[in-house]
Amino acid sequence: MALSGDLPRRLLLAAAVAASAGGCAVAYKTDLLRKDVLTDAQQVIADTKVNHGEMTIVGSVDRADTTYDPGQPITLSVKTSKDAYVAILRVLADGDTTIVFPNRGRRKAAVPADTVLRVPAPDDAVRIAAGKPGVELYEFIASTTGDAWPFTRAPDNGSDFADLGITTRNIAKDLLGGLKIGPGHDTAASYLTVRVTGRGLF
Repeated sequence: MALSGDLPRRLLLAAAVAASAGGCAVAYKTDLLRKDVLTDAQQVIADTKVNHGEMTIVGSVDRADTTYDPGQPITLSVKTSKDAYVAILRVLADGDTTIVFPNRGRRKAAVPADTVLRVPAPDDAVRIAAGKPGVELYEFIASTTGDAWPFTRAPDNGSDFADLGITTRNIAKDLLGGLKIGPGHDTAASYLTVRVTGRGLF
């Protein structure tokens, strides 16, 4: 009798373990268990109020879990709802900020509406690679006018990208001033985080 009484309990325990594991898998796939914490320097850029008008911008990366190993290539994708000029900023944990698009491989920031732009494109000479373990912030910025400095800044000499330094408060202030947010044109921004880790999350 003891054996027959233990069997249902064991089956219930196995079912609970399986359900728990399945729940973790679902939570992982839907990012319910993941929270990428930005540093203060990164948060300044993420909090910059750029959106004005009806245009939208959506950015993504080539890995659904947005997780990379150090040195692994990263491909970004961006799409706007209107013809626009696009810039993509990469902000590391220490605030080091780089314009990864436009870049040496493609200096023109103009992107047609509803067209997916990939950075770098398959035939580009430039490469974006994951850095040291931690969280990287990618800020996608668009405007229907292209005279702001994020869209016209040339790469540094001998580099694929333009390095803006680590003073993100000043960068955010200059960004708002350069975009001239207000009547007459649309501006939009969105961001995503990438986790760089040498090991799995579970």
